[in-house]
Amino acid sequence: MILTALLAFLISPADSARELISIRHIPEAAMIYSQMAAAEDGSWMLEFGRLLEASGRFSDARRIYGIALGNSTSMETSDWLINRRLGVSPIDTTLTITASVTNTGNITAWGVQVILPMPVSHPPFQNITILQNDFTPSGGLLSADIPFIPPGHSIELSITLHVLQRPGSARPVSQALSDEDLNWITETIRTMPIPAALPGPCVPMSEEMARLAEEQGLTLQVEGGVILDRTGCIFHAWNVLENPVIRIDPLLFKTDSLLGFAHNPTDVIPLWDLGPTDGYELNLLYKNPSCQLRGSMQIEAQ
Repeated sequence: MILTALLAFLISPADSARELISIRHIPEAAMIYSQMAAAEDGSWMLEFGRLLEASGRFSDARRIYGIALGNSTSMETSDWLINRRLGVSPIDTTLTITASVTNTGNITAWGVQVILPMPVSHPPFQNITILQNDFTPSGGLLSADIPFIPPGHSIELSITLHVLQRPGSARPVSQALSDEDLNWITETIRTMPIPAALPGPCVPMSEEMARLAEEQGLTLQVEGGVILDRTGCIFHAWNVLENPVIRIDPLLFKTDSLLGFAHNPTDVIPLWDLGPTDGYELNLLYKNPSCQLRGSMQIEAQ
């Protein structure tokens, strides 16, 4: 009966699907229109899967992504589909995070302290267990003391995490977030410029969003983690609205507002709150102001 009524409209199914979609909610009618459009236009097969994913229908999304992958003739599209299938599938993986500190100067560095944020679980969709740790937990941070590092020498410290995670969605967005606040969030991100920052714009964008939200009376924290794909891991950062708990990715929102808002895929692994470390995933403290240290972090998934 619903399908018959929808077919009675003399408008494009794709246009109808787009008209019905909102950040807060993706209605069933939009799904039906999207499925009809996918039958007419192969490119809408991807859009149909994306709407299924954004609405939390992860097993259906994985099936559609698989069908699209089997018919894809573009390497770029195939790569995107492979990553999206990763994002809608439960994961059971091990991450090894390695912090490297190198003395690039001509004098010995002494009294060096290496600080990382503490990895924490994100229930109900994620559980993290620390398997191996060269750091000492303290006050929501991980720290390690290095007595000295001679010139030209490097020290490596690592932490190994077991991550169990399933995809999750906060959509439909709770009515606890008013239309006024929701509109403010979306319009603020849309007008926010992407800074030319190194190593990337995600942290400064998230920090600026948190600052603006505080002026609006909203509490956003800056959360960090990694993006997984079949080629490796990339550090990333985003915002989290505390009440109700909603993930907001200002950088991703620019290109995909549905997957950048109220969405917790498994190709994005949250690890830690970056607030206590002022937005930095690796901090170095040392007593000798004349020494020259370089720090870096790498992450590997197994």
